[in-house]
Parts: sequence; C-alpha cells; structure tokens
Amino acid sequence: MLRHPFFKYSFFILLLVDLTFTAGLIVFGMSSISLNTLLATSIWFVCFYWLPVWLAAFLIFSIRERGFHNVLLECFIAVLSMSFGLAITNQLLLLAFDGFSSMGNFVFFGGMTWGIPIYFISRYIESRGKISQEKQARKQAQLQTLRYQLNPHFMFNSLNTISAYIHSNPDLADEVLHELADILRYSLDTGEKNSVSLQQEIAIIDKYLNIEKARFGDRLTVNLNIPAELLNTQVPPLILQPIVENAVKHNAQQTELTITIKVEKVINRKDEILKILISDNGSGFSEAVLAKGYGQGIGMKNLQQRMQQLPQGKVSLTNGTAPNRKGATVLVEMAL
Repeated sequence: MLRHPFFKYSFFILLLVDLTFTAGLIVFGMSSISLNTLLATSIWFVCFYWLPVWLAAFLIFSIRERGFHNVLLECFIAVLSMSFGLAITNQLLLLAFDGFSSMGNFVFFGGMTWGIPIYFISRYIESRGKISQEKQARKQAQLQTLRYQLNPHFMFNSLNTISAYIHSNPDLADEVLHELADILRYSLDTGEKNSVSLQQEIAIIDKYLNIEKARFGDRLTVNLNIPAELLNTQVPPLILQPIVENAVKHNAQQTELTITIKVEKVINRKDEILKILISDNGSGFSEAVLAKGYGQGIGMKNLQQRMQQLPQGKVSLTNGTAPNRKGATVLVEMAL
C-alpha cells in the first residue's frame, strides 16, 4: 500500500509546506536561523505534517480496500489523525522549549482546520487523476477498436488476391499465403503494442507488396527513400499498410503504378516531427475525398482517427501539381 503514489508525492509536498512556513517566520522576524528553529521545524514536519497525513491515508486506503467508501468517515479519520498529530506536536514542543505555551483544546480545532482541507484537496486531486486515467483508458480502447476493424479489412482484400491464383498457379498462391501468414502474425504480435520500429513497418509493407506484385507483376514498382538513422524510430503499428493498400486498390487498372515511400525528420520550433510521405502516379484523390480526408472505405478513416490520438499526429491528402494533377500523396506526421 505504501507504494501508492500519494505517499511519495505527499511527503515532498508536506516538506515544502513546512519549510515554506518556517522561511516565512524567519523573513518576517518571528523566528531566527538557529538550531532551535531547525528542531521546531523538524518536530512540526514529522509529528504534524508527515506522519498524521500518512496515518490518515493508510487507514482510508485500508477501508477502501475492504469495499467501504464513506466521505464522512474518511473526513473524520483525517480530522482525528491531524488532531492527534497536533497533540503530539504540542507535547514535544513543551518538552523541547521552556517558553512554549500549550495549545490546549486548540489541538481539536487545529485538527479540523488542517484535516478537512487536506482531505478534500487530496480527494479532488485523486478524482482528477481518475478522470485522466479513464480518458487514457478510453483512448487506448478506441485505438484497439480501430486496429481490430483494420485487420479484417486488410485480410479480406489479401485473400481475394490469393484466391485468384489458387487454381491457376498453386505455387504462387502458396508463396503469397505464407506472406499473408507473416503479416497476420505481425498483426497479432503487435496487438498490445503502442509502437514498433519503422524498420518493422517497412518489412511488413514489403510482404504486403509481394502479395500485390503477384497480381500486378512488373506493373507495380516501389521506391523507398528512408534514411538508415530513422529505421529504429518508433511508430504506431500498421499505419503504412492502409495507405499503400489504398494506392494499389484505387489504381489497379493502371498500366504502370509507382509508389514512393519517403521518410524524413524535421524540426518544428522545438519539436522533432517525423514525416512519412507515400505518393503514387495514379489518378489522384477526388475532391470529396480531399475535403473529407478519407473515402468510403474504413482503412483511411481509421488511420485518420488513430493519428488524431497521437501528439501532433495528423494525416494530409494532396494531389499532384497542375496541369494534370495526376498522382496522390498522403503525408503522415507525428511528434518524435
């Protein structure tokens, strides 16, 4: 239980409060820099700030672990613990300093004055932390859902390619099937991972393109422009495949299709941004797709949603330049 983040952070926060209070007394001439001041500060910190707060937290967490949640009871524990700590502090100060006046019944009022605010401030911080954790959990669940939507879509298209050759060219179909098995294994292996190396992504794209080359033959050409120092860069799994698949699917009737994958790192102010450009010499995107950012399929739509979850992540679609505006380019950006 003592591994709970509350105990680690509260220790330093309470120490800062104690030292700040002592510094204020010294600055305003109500105390001096001396061993007595150091002793008094230590007594206040250990007996009033640190141990009572930890005692209250330990009791409250213990009660919660037993399934009992009651705000009034928890607040009462905090007040009682702070009052007890103030009473111990009072007795130690009486023993340590001859001129110290007893706080008497004020220890109960002091326990309420400190216990109630500390409890509700801690409860507020705890609730904010839970909200943050819930948002992160929802974000992770959304990413997983998008991944699971993407994989069946990819498998369906790949199996169609295999089925076209299973009778006319069994050896080629067998080879393509092995490539597909490797891709699906990769998908399963990275199912719980948030990131993989760019080198792994490129390797899986090679396997996917081998499947497509079985259908396209020499009509499909792929150019890679990736600096060696960026191959170990971490990227989300399966972000390149839907873009390449989209380029192949929408330009299947072309006499020659060339796909170029270029990766670069740029400095945007103080941030390092990874840019991945995937372009082709196909027919380009329609105006509707350019305006929306994706077409009717789920692959590019899911990619857009996945990238929105990442720091500075975005996907941009453009067509070639005038006059014929041939070719499409997809730019994927994310912070390193």
